[in-house]
Amino acid sequence: ESPIAPPPRWPLRQDRSACSPALLPRSPSPLASAKAWRAKMLVLGLYCGGVMLMDEAIGVVKWEVKAHCGTTDRRSRVAIAGKFVASVGLGDQHWTLWNAASGAVHRVGAKHDGTAGCICTLPFRSVHEGCPVVAHTAGLRSLAFSPCGQRLATGGLDGAVIVWDAESGEAETRVEHAKISAWSLSFSADGTRLASGNADGSITVWGEGGVLFRTINASAHNVLVSSVHFSPTHNTRLVSGGAGSEIHVWDVESGEKIRSIAGRAFARFSPDGRTIATASVARPSDVNLVDAESGALLLSMTGHQAHVFTASFSVDGSKLASGSRDGTCRVWDSSTGALLRTIGVGQRLLSLAWGRDWVQDTQRGVAFAMGHH
Repeated sequence: ESPIAPPPRWPLRQDRSACSPALLPRSPSPLASAKAWRAKMLVLGLYCGGVMLMDEAIGVVKWEVKAHCGTTDRRSRVAIAGKFVASVGLGDQHWTLWNAASGAVHRVGAKHDGTAGCICTLPFRSVHEGCPVVAHTAGLRSLAFSPCGQRLATGGLDGAVIVWDAESGEAETRVEHAKISAWSLSFSADGTRLASGNADGSITVWGEGGVLFRTINASAHNVLVSSVHFSPTHNTRLVSGGAGSEIHVWDVESGEKIRSIAGRAFARFSPDGRTIATASVARPSDVNLVDAESGALLLSMTGHQAHVFTASFSVDGSKLASGSRDGTCRVWDSSTGALLRTIGVGQRLLSLAWGRDWVQDTQRGVAFAMGHH
């Protein structure tokens, strides 16, 4: 299958050379300053629209903001890179970048609201044809930082996926695929590919500069793809999950399915690429760890009182955090399955990812985006 380049919605930045395309990692920046942070954090995306940062070691809230609480649909999702937390809400058409240390707003992404160069008249039903602002036109469902932390990808209900320069807020690349909304996003470990899990059950993979590399058709999942994740150690290995009873491991180079494994809702590789975390099919409140090569069940972690929506490994892989409809985040020892801590937040937890804290070596931090029952 030959790569197909879709018609560009607008030109890429003119100052970007061929050796530094929009999806290629650049040199480290303030956004990619994770090495300066001495302990691990976790970022989550949830239901009421709020965003919370917690010290995981002692279960204390460091800050909380009502990020997307002013919209009808308040569900928010979050990601973290270096010193910044990014969040999106299903009822909002823009992303927000927060200072992880203070919870202060660092930057708000572009939107069609009649300001900042936008020529659209509000209220509007469609974007003005000549509007120079590059932004989503419907609520946002997904987001992901590139490995270098310099780029943020967002997916909306408008069917668009936009890659932004996280520091400047400038849109670098926009792609659309038949108005199909992207429910999940993931960059490859080298930052040269971006995958989206879509509402029609398909998976789309883009290469450098937003060029369409491959589409894995809708038969991949019989339901929407709520989770995609590239292996941290293998640039062509991708795992996907949805509301069905199986998760799938793919070779994106060939488009071939490597194997199917019992699991649902989410699928996340461990940092060494050897293990996948997913929700149990038989008991959706349990978290299973399976062998990425054989699909064999390694551990099953029981404790949540309702469906588990999300999970993520710590940076060193020693811990796994899970978020559930029961309003708790549970932290597990990923080698033994032992429950290390239960953090009650009183809100449904929808997504999470580990980052790094900035205070002292012994602390652990967790950032949450939360929602009401």
